[in-house]
Amino acid sequence: MEQQQELKFRDVIDRASQHLRAIHQLSENTIKKHRDNWHSLLDFAEKQGLPLVQGTICEQFIDHQLKSNEEVLDSKRSLLYSVKLLQEYIRGGKILSKKETYEFHGEIGGLMKAYILEKTSEHLRESSIHTYQLQLSRFLHYLSDNGVCHLPDIRIEHVLLYIRQLSPEHKSNLYIAISMIKRFLKWLFDSKLSTVNLSLQIPSGRYVQQSELPAVYTREEIERLLETGVDRGYSTGKRNYLILLLAARLGLRASDICNLKFENIHWEKNFLLIDQVKTGRTLELPLLADVGNAIIDYLRYGRPKSEEAYILLTSNSPHRKMEPSATFSIVTSAFKRAGINISNKKHGAHALRHSLAARLLEGQTTLPVISEVLGHEKTNSTMYYLRIDITSLSTCILDVSPVKEEFYNQFKWNE
Repeated sequence: MEQQQELKFRDVIDRASQHLRAIHQLSENTIKKHRDNWHSLLDFAEKQGLPLVQGTICEQFIDHQLKSNEEVLDSKRSLLYSVKLLQEYIRGGKILSKKETYEFHGEIGGLMKAYILEKTSEHLRESSIHTYQLQLSRFLHYLSDNGVCHLPDIRIEHVLLYIRQLSPEHKSNLYIAISMIKRFLKWLFDSKLSTVNLSLQIPSGRYVQQSELPAVYTREEIERLLETGVDRGYSTGKRNYLILLLAARLGLRASDICNLKFENIHWEKNFLLIDQVKTGRTLELPLLADVGNAIIDYLRYGRPKSEEAYILLTSNSPHRKMEPSATFSIVTSAFKRAGINISNKKHGAHALRHSLAARLLEGQTTLPVISEVLGHEKTNSTMYYLRIDITSLSTCILDVSPVKEEFYNQFKWNE
C-alpha cells in the first residue's frame, strides 16, 4: 500500500514538474530544488503514517515546520514555498505564477488593454489596476485556450465555464474575477463595441466578506507573545520582534509593515506617517516608545547593510524588502514559541490588528477614534469589531418577559 502511495506521489510531482517546466518555463535547476523539497514532504508523510496526495498533508507538513525556532525559519522558506506550490497543484491541477505577466494579445486583448487604460485614467490605485490586469489576462488566456479569438465569438457559456473552473476555496478571488469580467463585458456593450450585453447573464457572485468573528487574543496572550515569541538575541529575532510590535501596538496591516520606509518615521515629533497600501489614505500614528526602541535596536544590531529605502529586509542575501506573505509565518512561529493556543483561530499579523481593536473597545474608545487608529476609510468597517465587544453587548441584554401559567396548560402532554 505504501509503495502504491509513493508511486502515486511520484506521478504527481512528475506532473507538477512538467507544469512548471511548460507553463512557467522554470530552469531545470529550479525544478530540481522544488523536487528535492517535495521529497522531504514524502519522507515526513511516511514517518507520520499519513496519506499522500492530499492538500491536508501539505498543511500538516507546513504546520510541523513552523514549530521550529525563528532563527532557522529563514532557511526553510524555500522548502515551505515549494510545498505550497505542490499544494496548489494538488488542489487545482495548476500553479498560478506569483509573477504573472499580462499579455493582452489579439482582438480581445486589445479591447482589454483599452478598457484598462480607461480605468487608469480614472486615477484608480495601482493595486486596483493590477487586479484588473491579473483577472482579465487570466480570462483572456482561458478564451485563447478554447479557440475564442474574436469578440463576436464570446458566448455566455465561455464565461460561465471559466467561472466554474476557478477555485471555490478562495471566495474573495472568485468574487473579484466575476466582478471584473462583468464590468468589462458591460463596458463593451456601453461603448457599442458589442451588440449583446453578456454581463446581464452573469450571476452577481455575491460574497459577504468578514462573515466570521474576528480572531482576537487576550491582553495577557499578546504580552506573552511579545515577551517570549521571538529570541531577540539574533538579528532575525530583532526584525521579527519589530514586526510583532507594529501589528500589535499600532495595528498596521502586513502590507504597510513591509512598506515602512525611513522617510515615514518623524523622530523629532514622535509619529509615523504612512500611505496605506490598501486604502491609499495617509495615516498618522504615534511613535510609541517600545516601537521606537525596537526600530533603533533593529537598525543598529539587526538590519543588514543595504541602500534599500525600506526598513524591514529579508535576512538572506540579496537583502530585499520583505513581502507581506512572509509576516504570516513569522507571527505564527511566534505564537507557537510563546505557547499560545491558536487552534481554530487565525494567527497572522491581522489577528494582532483585530486584538488591538478589541482592546480599544474594552477601553470604551469611540468608533471614530478606532477608525482613525486602524486607518479605515469608513466607520462602517470598524463596526465589524462590535461583535467581539462582549462587555458592551452584555449591557444590551433584555429581560425575558414572564409567561403566564395558562400558556403551558394549553398543551396536552402525552404521559
